[in-house]
Amino acid sequence: MEALRSLAVRLEAASDTLANLSQAALATDPPAVAFGGDAAGRPGELGRALHRQWTAATGDRAREARLAAQRLAAVAAAVRSAADNYVEADQDARWQFLGET
Repeated sequence: MEALRSLAVRLEAASDTLANLSQAALATDPPAVAFGGDAAGRPGELGRALHRQWTAATGDRAREARLAAQRLAAVAAAVRSAADNYVEADQDARWQFLGET
């Protein structure tokens, strides 16, 4: 059962990493100026449009990472529960075996 518990720990660590990455992805968005959004006329319009696309894409990736983190956390909980159930089943089997002898 230690292998299952170890797997659960690693899955939780991966979940934490993804959750942190989802926050970091949003924190590193450059301002519109980095895309030329402060320029006059058509170049500025294009820069602002590009910045909007960048922000939308980054937000989408952050949401995907957050959802994946939640799923990994759920899998970790299920693996931990399976390990607990195996331990209980082993204890019950041991008790029944010793009780019948």
